[in-house]
Amino acid sequence: MIGKFFNKKTAAEKAKDPISIYVNRLCDNFAKNITLDESIDNTVFSVVDTETTGLDLATAKIINVAAVKVQNFKIIDFYNSFINPEIPIPTESIKWHNITDEMVADKPTAGEVLPDFINFVGSSIIVGHHINFDIKMINKELEDCYGCTIHNQWLDTMFIYSRAIRKKEEHVSLDLLLEKYKVVCNGRHTALGDALATAEVFTKMVSQAKTDFESLRQLIETQKMISG
Repeated sequence: MIGKFFNKKTAAEKAKDPISIYVNRLCDNFAKNITLDESIDNTVFSVVDTETTGLDLATAKIINVAAVKVQNFKIIDFYNSFINPEIPIPTESIKWHNITDEMVADKPTAGEVLPDFINFVGSSIIVGHHINFDIKMINKELEDCYGCTIHNQWLDTMFIYSRAIRKKEEHVSLDLLLEKYKVVCNGRHTALGDALATAEVFTKMVSQAKTDFESLRQLIETQKMISG
């Protein structure tokens, strides 16, 4: 399989491989096209979520990745893929997301999925709850497979809620926001289920907060101040 093939290559070999070159160009081109000058209404957001074999960035692998595109406060498209991590999924992780080794045994590897995923996300603003973990996991897998990373701007729904809505520093769970905004999550702790629910929360939150911000840039910078 393609993913297994790339994972065995050295950095020098990856640099010469046509698919690696293609993926690196995607990352570079999307990084150059990122703009914060669009209005919030016109901006394309990708609400992203991953499910993994664990929470340790050094050892965890992605087993499910999803992205839900939002523009003008409406869901316009989505992407979802399960991934074979090529390692056993720990029992404690299975209890959390109910994704078993058997469910991903015949699925593509990260090396096969990620080119399509980053092509789908493009230069859009990445959104999620505790999104930095998901971005770090995606970038770790990209680095391992292709020697590159994405550099999209991001928004964390927790920070939007605390900084833009509540005007105070506090840590809140996605479940609290689902309850607060009366959003039903079908498929909690699956990447697509969580991404769809977070997208619905996000559209309601930004619609509520956008009158306090003149631009997308201002919203991003404000929520980054709290995140450090």
